[in-house]
Amino acid sequence: MKPSLSLILPIYNSATFLEESLISCWDWLSHMDRETELILVDDGSSDTTPGILAAFAREMSEAAADAAGPRIRLLRNEPNMGKGFAVRRGMLEASGDLRVFTDADLTYPIGNADALIAELEQGAALALASRMHADSRYIVAPDFLRYVYTRHTIGRIFNLLVRVLLLPGILDTQAGLKAFTAKATEEIFPRGDRKGFSFDVELLYIARQLDLPMAQCPVRFIYRKEPSTVNFLKDTILMVIDMLRVRLRGMRGRYQRPVSPEAVLAHPACADRGAAVK
Repeated sequence: MKPSLSLILPIYNSATFLEESLISCWDWLSHMDRETELILVDDGSSDTTPGILAAFAREMSEAAADAAGPRIRLLRNEPNMGKGFAVRRGMLEASGDLRVFTDADLTYPIGNADALIAELEQGAALALASRMHADSRYIVAPDFLRYVYTRHTIGRIFNLLVRVLLLPGILDTQAGLKAFTAKATEEIFPRGDRKGFSFDVELLYIARQLDLPMAQCPVRFIYRKEPSTVNFLKDTILMVIDMLRVRLRGMRGRYQRPVSPEAVLAHPACADRGAAVK
């Protein structure tokens, strides 16, 4: 039976926390009163991540052999292509009528996605978690306190530039938890090509260009570690440069041109098309 809900996790060198995240996502999907699938996109990991993913898929498929539960699909990009590419691929490979992607470390606990799904079911084409929403709540680990002020300040400056140049009214473009209908996914994702951390801005800009209804939802956000894969200042500068490129492309009508999902999935990095488990 075709899934009603797909959860997509882009994953890169995540061995230190991956098992806990996978179990949380599986449990969340298992309690859904609908058909679900878990799509795991390994973005060319070089640590033990691939083995953890394979073992988890085998274990869950065996445990659920005689019971209803999520199906799992494992995908691997070769070589590493960046978070934007991994998310784009996972979303376009998904089968669900509703599709959610989130960061693999679950900085935004997966239960937050319930509110986004509710917005889609009420008519939104896409819904995004917003750390700047008045009802959002932060949980800060003591070891992370020294980072909060710097990261928060730089993030607010970046978001101000985004609102001025591209997305007025969007309070937070970078939260790693977003949900889309299948139709919105197929309209938005093939048109984008940002592979790095600025891909969120491009996705939302395309949605605005296409005049799709968008909802912003409160989120419970956990500050508990400094991401090892992010150089915050360097990546912020690169995102600003990308933002200007997105603006230029929008002015030229680049995002109004239709692109098929098949064209994106024909990329050589997607040669491993994975297989459904369960």
